[in-house]
Amino acid sequence: MISAYGRIDQTAFIHPKAEVHRDVTIGARTKIWQFASLLRGAVLGDDCTMASGACFDGSRAGNRVILCHNLAAGPGFLLGDDVFIGPNVTLCNDAWPRTMKEGFDPKRFNGEGWAIVIENGAAIGANSVVLPGVRIGQGAMIAAGSVCDRDVPAGMLFAAGKMRSIPRDAPRMRFAPAAITEVRTVG
Repeated sequence: MISAYGRIDQTAFIHPKAEVHRDVTIGARTKIWQFASLLRGAVLGDDCTMASGACFDGSRAGNRVILCHNLAAGPGFLLGDDVFIGPNVTLCNDAWPRTMKEGFDPKRFNGEGWAIVIENGAAIGANSVVLPGVRIGQGAMIAAGSVCDRDVPAGMLFAAGKMRSIPRDAPRMRFAPAAITEVRTVG
């Protein structure tokens, strides 16, 4: 993981329509796509991808991390290597969000304290919300559409509010049944 702030590797790609602050660190061969926002000292390691609409604000990610479309991640998150964050995921750093900020100080996420820690090889499915104070273990997964309010041990799957083993023999791809037998053109 890169620890120095304010360095953008010359092999990194930053789309001209991305918002990237000058104090961020971007590793070698990392790609930041249009309308993504990398803000306030955020760190992305080598070979990462940050998709359009993703916001990574003041947090740190290791190498080979994928941040999908429309991620919402403010300060306070530590992501290890080979982490996958699916589209429309929200990582929360405030247990009781309000317009007033009394009792909430994002400066306390200073590299020693983290709202959420996501260990190497973990994956968070699309449209999930991870609440503050949670640690996602190495190789663990959060199923799509989950609200994760507890630690997920290494190698486990959090789905429908329950922990279970990740099924190793389940097919990776699933297909909807083909109900249409032919395609007709109109006109």
